[in-house]
Amino acid sequence: MSASDIRQRYTDYFVKNGHTLLPSADIVPRNDATLLFSSAGMVPFKQFFLNPATAPHKMVTTVQKCVRAGGKHNDLDQVGFTPRHHTFFEMLGNFSFGAYSKREIIHMAWKFVRQELNMPEDRLRVTVLETDNEAYDIWKNEVGVDPRRIVRCGAEDNFWSMGLEGPCGPSSEIFWDTRDPRYSESDDERWLEFWNLVFMQFHRGADGELRPLALPCVDTGMGLERVASILQGKMNNFDTDEFQVIIRDIDARCPPGQNSGNVDLAKALACKRIIADHLRASAFLISEGVFPSNIGRGYVLRRIIRRAVRAGRLLGINDSVLSALYPSLELAMGAAYPELLERRQLIVSVLESEEKMFLRTLDKGLVLLEGIFASGNSKRLVSGADAFSLYDTHGFPLDLTEIIARDNGWTVDVEAFEQIQRQSRERNKASWKGKLTKQDSVAREIEATCLEWEEAGISSQFSGHDVDPEAKPTAATCRVVTFKSLSNGDGLLVIDPCPFYAVGGGQESDAGIITIGDSEGSHEFAVSDAVAMPSGQATVLRLTATSDQEHLFRGGQAVYATVDEVRRLGSAVHHTATHLLNAALRKTVGASVVQAGSLVQAGGLRFDFTSSALSNEQLREIEGLVNKAALDNIEVATACMPLDQAKAQGAIALFSEKYDAASVRVVQMAGVSMELCGGTHLRSTRAVFPFHITAEGSIGAGTRRIEAKAGVAASVWLQQQLEYGRATAQTLGAAQLSVMDKKAQQLVDRNRALREEADRWLRAAAVNAEAVATHSTALGERGVPAVFHILAPLPFNPRLVAERACHLRDTEPSLVHVVIQGRAIALGVSAEQLPAEHAAALLRCVLEKLPGKGGGQASLAQGQLETAVAELAQLAHL
Repeated sequence: MSASDIRQRYTDYFVKNGHTLLPSADIVPRNDATLLFSSAGMVPFKQFFLNPATAPHKMVTTVQKCVRAGGKHNDLDQVGFTPRHHTFFEMLGNFSFGAYSKREIIHMAWKFVRQELNMPEDRLRVTVLETDNEAYDIWKNEVGVDPRRIVRCGAEDNFWSMGLEGPCGPSSEIFWDTRDPRYSESDDERWLEFWNLVFMQFHRGADGELRPLALPCVDTGMGLERVASILQGKMNNFDTDEFQVIIRDIDARCPPGQNSGNVDLAKALACKRIIADHLRASAFLISEGVFPSNIGRGYVLRRIIRRAVRAGRLLGINDSVLSALYPSLELAMGAAYPELLERRQLIVSVLESEEKMFLRTLDKGLVLLEGIFASGNSKRLVSGADAFSLYDTHGFPLDLTEIIARDNGWTVDVEAFEQIQRQSRERNKASWKGKLTKQDSVAREIEATCLEWEEAGISSQFSGHDVDPEAKPTAATCRVVTFKSLSNGDGLLVIDPCPFYAVGGGQESDAGIITIGDSEGSHEFAVSDAVAMPSGQATVLRLTATSDQEHLFRGGQAVYATVDEVRRLGSAVHHTATHLLNAALRKTVGASVVQAGSLVQAGGLRFDFTSSALSNEQLREIEGLVNKAALDNIEVATACMPLDQAKAQGAIALFSEKYDAASVRVVQMAGVSMELCGGTHLRSTRAVFPFHITAEGSIGAGTRRIEAKAGVAASVWLQQQLEYGRATAQTLGAAQLSVMDKKAQQLVDRNRALREEADRWLRAAAVNAEAVATHSTALGERGVPAVFHILAPLPFNPRLVAERACHLRDTEPSLVHVVIQGRAIALGVSAEQLPAEHAAALLRCVLEKLPGKGGGQASLAQGQLETAVAELAQLAHL
């Protein structure tokens, strides 16, 4: 049975049994900062397990996309070397939020396994918690499982909980007898667990006591890849149909006659499995808007891609591997996941860009590692400093350095690496004081209050879309729904209706004033921020300085809400401009452009998108298209409709967002742009003019960023640029701005000539720079002859030190030359005369006795000492 058939059969079975089929939630969890990725099928439903009464569907089935790489759920290092570890996998699940409990799911599960999947009973066994007599009795007396096939286990195996406190309960697992000839029937290694049934029937309190839940829940998870291996008669998940489509493509791309590259057959097979697995994980992550970076989820993605590139290199594939294999992934999984087809161009572009970038750094990093391996270090240990340099400068994840070192019989000083990394982070965060600032504690108060109010059913209606941002503002009459004081003297307020826009969709929140009248007169409070509850059912306003004023905010109290007109208009201008920019980009660059993020503020906009670098001509064309649309004064029309209807009409959706299928808001500028958007906009495009791009550049592999200003903000910015130009022209002595570039070029030419003259002087000085003292010794484990040269402290020039080292290296190539002037140090080695030596490795030997830092290439290394060297006595211990 194919993986595709298993997916379909599972969901059809549970739909037939009254469950609602929901699409997979995003791999990147929404509204759950505790997880990097969804690592289990139940993750999207955590809030409903905590409060089953709020679940919109009481019985649900899903096929959830999961990733275990990074964070506490991390299988990355095992992938390729074991039969069943994956970074990306699919979890078949069915869930009950108070609709049924263990009896019903045990019967349904057994019927599915025996009748739908046709698994023979003599190949199955089940486990139960040793104290769960109810589950044991159901399996034995109601289902009819032979008691010899029911195993009682301890809580470490068969009791599941969401945390130290909260819903928890016993579980029952179903196992398959693999009949692996290496093990007897009594060996646990012979049995493959493929379905876990969790009966959440208790709540564990802070005191550790288990109390029965009023509404017991059920959470089950069946690994698709494991079930596929069972039904396809395979001992290894990577031998199943969907993986094999990709692995056959890898085989075809290995160089002829070098199917295993530079490794043995077992390692080659592991490399192919790593590539197949990592292609799946990276493609799905990119499809959800995760892009390679050096932090968080982006760094996990970067590690995954780079491990695959290195595996390809070991197989003899020297070009991009993941992007080339992408059609095989589409063939294997495109029918089940249409987003792989819809976002093909984005995914391939990001993969190709990241792979090419790492292929360049891979070669550099390998050269540096080879130099370290050739250094003759008797401990065969890559130092923490070298590992951090590879990570920080060349993009080598630590685990990749460890793998390469292990392949060469070396180890890495991980403890020293982590210490250096901590020190680096501390330096970068020197201005950040303490882990729990007042602002952090207030932010937690706000988050907790929003969750509390959401559970209490607090709601309000957003009325901001009804306000023309170009019209004269008027105070809206609203009523207080609820209010709460914060520990810092501010307050949180919900009013209904609410004209303030909550931060979201890339747009900053509105600000303004809340006015309340009472017998003592009128009171005004500034609205500094507005946030939406997690479900979006209400907007929560943050008011400043409300201490001792709580009595004014009684439920039902009338208040007057005035939105800051300048901020609202500026945001509307730049949000409308963002839509026009997106349309202009797609017209100029192509429909492959995909929005990867945005920021809309009163003073400007930022737009991230997938593309290669744009030329100046393209940027000017984009500006021209936006300005033309602005001057055409196109009406900005909005309408609400079902999601399918909006997509059918051509509306663009931001793929990292989740939309309500029943109703979405469409913002349209006829003939130019149509997008799904909940933000505030102009009534027509005229106020967007003038529009000007102020910056464009790369922010990551395959991702660019445009910064721009529109309307009044652009006029102010352009006036500032004109003033800067006039001041610069005056400094250059240019009578007019039109000749300023010629004056600047004259200065550039003169500066270049002076630099060239200085370089000639430096080379001549290096030839004649006599040492005030010299010291002969031997360096490295091979004892290569070396001479230390101490130069006079003045005139000090680090470039002179390097040039002198190069001169001595070329004139006396049989020796290693170390030149020192003050704290500056350089070491030269002749590659022709001393091919076994590496300048950077030898400099590290020097720096062990003369503390400092430095690095370099095979023939020249440079650095800086902690203490200046001025006399021979300081070198006596070398």
